[in-house]
Amino acid sequence: MDQARPGRDILDRALRTSWLAALALAATVAPGRPRDAAAILAGQLLAFLHFTSLRKIVKLFTEGRRDRRLALMIAAKVTLVYGGLAALITLGGVRYVPLCAGFALPFLMLFLKSIMLALGAGPASLTARRATETARSLGNAAKPAVFLLLLGVAALLAFSALPGVALADEAAHGAPATHDAAVAHGGAAVAHGDAAQHNEEGAAELPNWLVILHDFNPGNPLVSWLEKNQVIVFAWIAGLLFLLVSWLAMRKPKMVPGPFQNAVEWMVESMEEVCGGLLGPQIDKHFPLIGALFFYILTINMLGIIPGMKSATSSLDLTLALALITFLYVQFWGIWNLGIVGYLDHLAGSPRDAIGWAMLPVMLPVHVLGELAKPVSLSCRLFGNIFGEDTLIVVFVGATALLIKASLVALAVPPMAGITALFMMLQTLTSIVQALIFSLLATVYLYMMLPHEAHAHEEAHETH
Repeated sequence: MDQARPGRDILDRALRTSWLAALALAATVAPGRPRDAAAILAGQLLAFLHFTSLRKIVKLFTEGRRDRRLALMIAAKVTLVYGGLAALITLGGVRYVPLCAGFALPFLMLFLKSIMLALGAGPASLTARRATETARSLGNAAKPAVFLLLLGVAALLAFSALPGVALADEAAHGAPATHDAAVAHGGAAVAHGDAAQHNEEGAAELPNWLVILHDFNPGNPLVSWLEKNQVIVFAWIAGLLFLLVSWLAMRKPKMVPGPFQNAVEWMVESMEEVCGGLLGPQIDKHFPLIGALFFYILTINMLGIIPGMKSATSSLDLTLALALITFLYVQFWGIWNLGIVGYLDHLAGSPRDAIGWAMLPVMLPVHVLGELAKPVSLSCRLFGNIFGEDTLIVVFVGATALLIKASLVALAVPPMAGITALFMMLQTLTSIVQALIFSLLATVYLYMMLPHEAHAHEEAHETH
């Protein structure tokens, strides 16, 4: 009986998680489509009854109790689950898609829990080494971060359901006496604006799941907010995914790591060795930021390869924010390491003779402009590469659609499928390279702000 506990724990946890997901999904859909929200919850309830009754049937069958109780349990399961599904579809007027979505949630959560268990408790690796402190700290920080993010999402859902949100939305469209006319004109204007926006964005990127969700729920205030702030949403999704992977890898660190922990440790240690070649002993102080930049940008870039998702780095807003964080961090440590006088001496080009002082009026503006150009180059380089990848994908998909529309399916699908698959592999390589370039340039900028004694020590160490 004790050996069956892991299976029961997985099923119980999957059912609890599916209830949370169903409630969150229903709360999101309820303001615009209350019947669909009820269908999602009904599907979740039927799936919950299915798994609960199936567990009792299996227990009775394995214990050898093949009597009336087993027959009654099977009859009750068939009546409640399958009879309930048929009654809801035929008599209740429930839409098929949200009902199936709610019914499929426990199956999806059970599958994800099984994958997580397989990754966390897989066969031991052949290499025996301890978990790095950096990876362990990321795993420990993931728990409160995930909790706060989920708490924020729950607060956002609760805020969207308040009556004041709907009243404010009505007040923004006009007085109640002219509500119908205002809605008609406002709806036309919004539709025209959305069409213009999608036409402008259509040449740059494919629609993601937020755009599709907004098309099906145009009146939902939460969905409208998410669709207007896609960059923020996908940046948070990437951050949550980054923290989740870190937590899964390091929640139970082992002396002999499993394959998943071993892979994460290998990536962290490899990046630390590459950056440590420049910074030397200073790497322990600065690697938390450099490593976070690399893995966060890598997660965002790889997220855009998944159909229905979006790379938030295809927006200049996010890349400029990351570049400004790097710029301010480098300048802070430059002043900290060199002091105010040493920092100004660095900006002046470190003049030590008459020629150096004579070139001061030229070198000082050049160095200041060079420092200010660093965040511009970092942001524009990352933005341009990821934005170009998205544009090329749209070109391939558009060409395929035109050929299919011209009834040239045989000419369109095989070549374009091969080109798209090849380009996705190239996009994966580019995503890794761009994240590496961004983090290595941040490392170089930090190296340039080290005291000159540290530079001399590094050069002497390399000569020996």
